[in-house]
Amino acid sequence: MCGIAGIFNLEKEVKPEVLKTFTDSLEHRGPDGSGYDILAGGLLGLGHRRLSILDLSERGRQPMTYADGRFTIAYNGEIYNFLELRAQLEQKGHRFQSDTDTEVIMAAYLEWGTACFDRFNGMWAFALWDEQERQLILSRDRFGIKPLYYLCIPGKMLALASETRAFRFLDGYQRSVDDELSRIALDDDYALEGLGYTIFSNIRQVLPGHYAVFSTRHRELEQKRWWSIEPVLNTAGVPSMEAAAEQFRELLLGACRYRLISDVPLATALSGGLDSSSVFATVQKVLAENPHRVNENSQKAVSAVFPGLENDEREYVELMLRHTGKQAIWVETDFTDLTGQIEHDTRMLDALSCAPITSVASIYKGMKKAGITVSLDGHGVDEMMYGYRDMVATLYQHYLWSGGMKQAREAGEALVGMYHPADVPAGLVKVERQLEEKKIREKGIKYLLKKFFGKESEPFQRHSLPVSLPAIGKPYDFSGQPLEKRMLLFETFQHTLPALFRNFDRASMMNGVEIRMPFMDYRIVEFLFSLPPEFKFGRGMTKLLLREAMRDELPQEIVNRKFKVGISSPAVHWFNGPLNGWFMDHLHGTELKGVLEKEKNINGIYSGNTITRAWKEINLKLIRS
Repeated sequence: MCGIAGIFNLEKEVKPEVLKTFTDSLEHRGPDGSGYDILAGGLLGLGHRRLSILDLSERGRQPMTYADGRFTIAYNGEIYNFLELRAQLEQKGHRFQSDTDTEVIMAAYLEWGTACFDRFNGMWAFALWDEQERQLILSRDRFGIKPLYYLCIPGKMLALASETRAFRFLDGYQRSVDDELSRIALDDDYALEGLGYTIFSNIRQVLPGHYAVFSTRHRELEQKRWWSIEPVLNTAGVPSMEAAAEQFRELLLGACRYRLISDVPLATALSGGLDSSSVFATVQKVLAENPHRVNENSQKAVSAVFPGLENDEREYVELMLRHTGKQAIWVETDFTDLTGQIEHDTRMLDALSCAPITSVASIYKGMKKAGITVSLDGHGVDEMMYGYRDMVATLYQHYLWSGGMKQAREAGEALVGMYHPADVPAGLVKVERQLEEKKIREKGIKYLLKKFFGKESEPFQRHSLPVSLPAIGKPYDFSGQPLEKRMLLFETFQHTLPALFRNFDRASMMNGVEIRMPFMDYRIVEFLFSLPPEFKFGRGMTKLLLREAMRDELPQEIVNRKFKVGISSPAVHWFNGPLNGWFMDHLHGTELKGVLEKEKNINGIYSGNTITRAWKEINLKLIRS
């Protein structure tokens, strides 16, 4: 896991000091070493900041060359199945000088060309120079877990980096915020990432599941899709829930087995929720097998505590620790200079988010302080299995207007259960009232006529692309899918999850920690999307298949838990309380400050929606500064 940078200038030689400055702006991503190579007769520079995880010796240094100098690579990520691929390649006559996955990528490309991407199980973003073909190949993993940003002036130059922030340090380029794109992000901070855009003028992304080529012949960066989810949609038939749960459990074991390979200490990020608890329990089963090439310090959990706040889940973490007999490293955030941390973390994020990422970043800061370099996290299941409140709210409204009474009741009860227990009784009363209204509405002549002529409709349409921008690469089009499926596809591939990857990548890598995500093993993703929606939502439960798969592996209190907490900064608490002065000072002189004053409730408190809107404006202001 590292930071990469590159400059390919078709008009003049790249100066070594320019490449070094550009690359070293990513030092936080790779504090363990650096490398800078000038190639292509001086026209191409590749830079690398190293976070040492596999083969800690100098043999793992990048940029790395292969095949007598034909290939040079700057690479960020992990190819988890590299040991199997290495064995296959050795049988074909390839030889290796290091114990890294980096060499395996280049040997695989030499053997199979771009078809090698399909053989990789991992997360990656890399720039590969082919001296023989005189071309630079950029590649990104199936889901975009690892970032790859670029600035391309067709016919003249290409610059690439792991973070948008690095372009502030690119000599000869004046980075600027694009007013139209930032307006879109202010409206919806998840809107751009999945489409390949950023809030900055001309800085784009290689899309997930895409690769691109740039050279003196290919003077523009044309992205080509190498992987798609579409061929596997609904291909599994309809197995029983029991059979599907068994297959899911085996896939998760395999995913964790791969992601435990590490030459440095590793831990599981355990929140106490269903997702992270499932990963932690599965990790312990794999470790009991005494697997190959796993650091001996890999059995612990790292858990953050937020005393006195609603998002503190210590009781559930302790429940898992008692269940597994393992220990946790407890991270209690030090907010001695909270405003300073927020400003620093926001500038490092370099993107718009609905709340400061400081609480998230502090978890990985605590990990690093405890000597942990690799974190196994439970990301991805929520998007693939209706794990968010707004997704369940969409289902509920959909079923209220277009579904059966049983569907509507189950969705309503599931939605209510995701809120704080104190709010559940009032929520259930509201659901019963709305269900009664549904009964009355469906007896009406107007509804029956619309249904007879096939024109019944619902006043609640979501989960379609929020913006219309020129297409980058070959984007997905899920518009023809039913709402239940479209929602999952949209959240996973175009909206929430791409932005979550960005936020967690920045939060962890600013502290020199790599995140691995077992649920994003492509075999798990393809399996889940081959199944119909009822395997993911039903019986008044979200993430139904995961619950069934882990029913005998976890405490029942966690398996059946509905209340959704999530990891986020307590912005409402901060900005209504200890940081209110700082918050209002940053809004001084803006029209928004006057608007906010009018939106206080009778106790002088701003609502969560009000604070989110104001925070985004502050967020953008900090990025511009």
